[in-house]
Amino acid sequence: MSHHPSAAHHGPDGPHRAEGPRHLDGRIPTGGQRPAGPAAGPPTGPPAEFAADHQADHVIVCDLGFGDAGKGTVVDRLCRGPVGPGSRPVHAVVRHNGGAQAAHNVVTRDGRHHTFAQFGSGTLAGVPTHLSRFMLVDPLALAAEAGHLAHLGVPDPLALLTVDRRALLTTPYHAAANRIREQRRGEARHGSCGLGIGETARYALLHPEDAPTAADCATPARLLAKLTRLREHLAAELGIDPTDLPAPPPADCLPAFQAFAERVRQTDEAHLTRLLRTGPVVFEGAQGVLLDEWHGFHPYTTWSTTTFANAETLLAESGAPGAALRLGVLRSYTTRHGPGPLPTEDTALEIPEPHNTTGSWQGAFRLGHFDAVAHRYALTAASGADALALTHLDAPARHPGLRLCESYQLDGAVLTDLTTGRRGDLTAQAQLTAALFRARPGRLTDPGPDPDSWAEAIAHTLRTPVLMESYGPTADHKLLRALPTPAATIHSMTTHEAAAKATFGPHSHCHWCGTAYPPGTVAWPRTCTGCAEISYRNPLPVVVTLLPVDLPGGERQLVVIRRTIEPGYGRLAFPGGYIDYGESWQQACVRELREETGIEAEASDIILVSTDSDASGGFLCLFGLLPARDLADLPLSVPTDETEGWELATAGTELAFPFHTRVSNSWFTGEYAHL
Repeated sequence: MSHHPSAAHHGPDGPHRAEGPRHLDGRIPTGGQRPAGPAAGPPTGPPAEFAADHQADHVIVCDLGFGDAGKGTVVDRLCRGPVGPGSRPVHAVVRHNGGAQAAHNVVTRDGRHHTFAQFGSGTLAGVPTHLSRFMLVDPLALAAEAGHLAHLGVPDPLALLTVDRRALLTTPYHAAANRIREQRRGEARHGSCGLGIGETARYALLHPEDAPTAADCATPARLLAKLTRLREHLAAELGIDPTDLPAPPPADCLPAFQAFAERVRQTDEAHLTRLLRTGPVVFEGAQGVLLDEWHGFHPYTTWSTTTFANAETLLAESGAPGAALRLGVLRSYTTRHGPGPLPTEDTALEIPEPHNTTGSWQGAFRLGHFDAVAHRYALTAASGADALALTHLDAPARHPGLRLCESYQLDGAVLTDLTTGRRGDLTAQAQLTAALFRARPGRLTDPGPDPDSWAEAIAHTLRTPVLMESYGPTADHKLLRALPTPAATIHSMTTHEAAAKATFGPHSHCHWCGTAYPPGTVAWPRTCTGCAEISYRNPLPVVVTLLPVDLPGGERQLVVIRRTIEPGYGRLAFPGGYIDYGESWQQACVRELREETGIEAEASDIILVSTDSDASGGFLCLFGLLPARDLADLPLSVPTDETEGWELATAGTELAFPFHTRVSNSWFTGEYAHL
């Protein structure tokens, strides 16, 4: 079951599970949420990753199509030196979803070619790879890939690799079961890669304690027991004898897995935190958003979260929420490997594909016009992107028949946008899939042979700026363009203009495009006259932390802070504040506690005891309760940027905000004692 590293394996990797719970103990999380819809535009300057102040050191690379858009070549370019004024060299590539089914092609200046599956696509540039806990690791395929990289001149490729010991293992039994299920579907095949990715995720969901992990490779007896149970379970599901699975006996697999444990350094959960503090990291995703397990067109999807979510979860867990630029990758035309809807497919398009061909498991490599409708949907499903990397921009000039599809014709109606359904509603996703099979291209536009015109047209229709343009396979063919800044609007004011009422201030301009709302606009929601986008005003989420403290005499009080900022200047309040993008409310509770008091706590210890709103309805407050601490265990009270330090409140203490006082009284009267 070795995987030849030069074979292309993009596409869905297994049948989808039935509707119902599909979480793997947090292994497939939702990640942080941005406002629904594409990223705002037009841009107002270069993204933080490429600014001299390094506000976002890291980059998440995500395919906004069906895969095969060129993630590998984009990652390779990012890893080959600074990409902007003041930027630093990439320190590592972190893989955050998928497994051996990935096929990220990289071609070097001297003509070497490798299709990256599990190694990061920066390997030929000498950048190390970390396989995160979200990766499904196939040690046998990894050994074959390392062999090909060594043949290309990479000295000791496995020395460039680290693996989170919690990562699930993909084994020959997963791959064998995957292929048997796909063969039994006959004409209804899903387009699996046949490498067992879906089976790996599915088995871990059904048997979490028995699912083999990277850490098991260092304990042969435990691994043998897990492999034996795995083979028996899969064979029973398929109605065959375990010996009929086309895979070696478990004992025969042990040497390869032991060799993996000896050659590849396994890490704990703290490794990524250290890695992120060492230097910039590129998070490399697999497949594409339109194949996502939740948002893709079911059942032609993968058992993997293909959006930015996994990478953002890893950043949040490492104490760096929101610290990465979200880079979406797209071709100048839309492709799909294997079955499933492709509304803009045009069999008349003949564009050579040296690295993507018909696969025995996936099926044909299919081509279509640039599908702005589907890619807008992908941006919405992925909660937007900060910038785009456009590949194959040389294609329109060589293939003048290429067009940009702005809308569909569906059942006699014009459709310009697809609605994202409720997360986990696979029935709705299947209905969307059925509709897309009936959809045909509607409005087709021709930006012309000039690649700049294509880049501008795509940026406009997706409302997302273009950061990288690619005109060929190597890093030398990549152009990193400076993002446009708005023209200066400062001019001398007339007396009449100076006396006029200001048109700026909170909520005075559209947050999508910057157009000023008409004077006197006060109602919500409001529609912009410039871009027609609707804006809503919602309460801001705020966390408040309750920490009981046991005094030597047996009395129990609550930690409070004395504020040195408005509102509530000089008054007592519970520690608290806004939830940062990319962190959970529990993480926000302990962060605010730490920042305002210096007291450390664990997010896992937080219990939700109350929710409340302020009098104006501008804030939604989540009150989290921590276990009681002894006074002697707390640090000294010292001033912070926003407080005079921490104090202790007794029953009846009046706090700065009425809803704080209400919750304080409830705690002191024992309302939360049962929690």
